[in-house]
Formats: sequence, C-alpha cells, structure tokens
Amino acid sequence: MLISYKPKQDHVKIIPLIPVSPEAKKVKLTRNQIQLLPGTNEISDDEWLVIKDHITMDLANKIIAPIEKTVTPSKRAPSGKAKSLKEMPAIEAVALVDSCTNPETLTKWYNEETREDVRLHIVNQMKEVKMEIPKLTTSTENDEDESDTDAGEQASPLDKMTKEQLISYAAEKKITVPPTGTAGEILAVIKKAEEKK
Repeated sequence: MLISYKPKQDHVKIIPLIPVSPEAKKVKLTRNQIQLLPGTNEISDDEWLVIKDHITMDLANKIIAPIEKTVTPSKRAPSGKAKSLKEMPAIEAVALVDSCTNPETLTKWYNEETREDVRLHIVNQMKEVKMEIPKLTTSTENDEDESDTDAGEQASPLDKMTKEQLISYAAEKKITVPPTGTAGEILAVIKKAEEKK
C-alpha cells in the first residue's frame, strides 16, 4: 500500500501498530510501529488497516493519503488497481520514487523492482538520501572459504539474473552493455568488464 505523507513542516511520523477495530484485531503484524517520512512511503495492507484508526485527523486534512490508481488489468496489476510500486505504470512509478525519502521503502523497492528505468531512479534516489546501495545477491553467503570460491560466488547471482536485471546491474556498475543483446551476451560483457577491474 503506497502512502503519501505531506506534513506542514517536514518531520518523521511514528505511528503505533495497535489494532482497535475488530477487523484490525484479526491482522498478524511483524512490527509494532511504522515510521512515515515526508513523500512516498509503502506499508503492507495489514499495517494500513491498523493505522487508519490512529490517523483520522491526518486523513481528513490530507496530510496522509493512500495512493491508488486504476489501471488496465495486466500481469503487474491483475485486479486493475495499482496500490504498490510494481503495479504502477513506469511513469507514475518513477515520480513516486523521486518523491520518496524513506530508506526502508527504497530498499524494499530496490529488491522488488525489475524495470530498468524505475530501478535506475531508485538507485539515484538512494544516493540522494545518502543510503548505501545494497549488493545484488540472491542469497546470503557464508564468509568461510571465501578465498577459494570468491569468483564463483560473484558469478552465481549474475547467472540467475534476467535480461532486465542484468541491464540494471550494468547501469549501476557503469558498464556499457548492448541493450538489444540477449541475456547471455549482456552477461558476457558484464563478466569481461568485471575481470578488468
């Protein structure tokens, strides 16, 4: 669930996740509070159900507002309602990324988003808010035997990436790849460029 938070004076808003309505009491939560930063934030639908009861004044004054868009039903948004970044059309997604200052939300989007142009905006916004860009890996590796398998560990996540992820990865690493090439061709260019470093 995407949320716009526009306070009169910029500040962080901490909202407790304390269920009060009968529907909210049925929800399972993984944390006890959320923090909203000015701009775009993303929380789960369950968290939204719980916090609605605590922010009625902010909702009435349009300080906090849910962001939802009716779109053509597709694989991205089967219901025809876009309520998360990956369901939004690319143009709207880019605008939402550019207005986000919440590190938690940016990290979530960085891990989920596969569209190259949106992903580049996420990386740029992370730099803008002085966040460290997470490394692209598919799993956490053990530090044991690092000297023996270092090259294998670096190649493994790349081999599993889609063409779009490889293009995005190359852009983050400032490696020029052929945009019309196959995933295999792009992978070969990335590996060759990384060997030179």
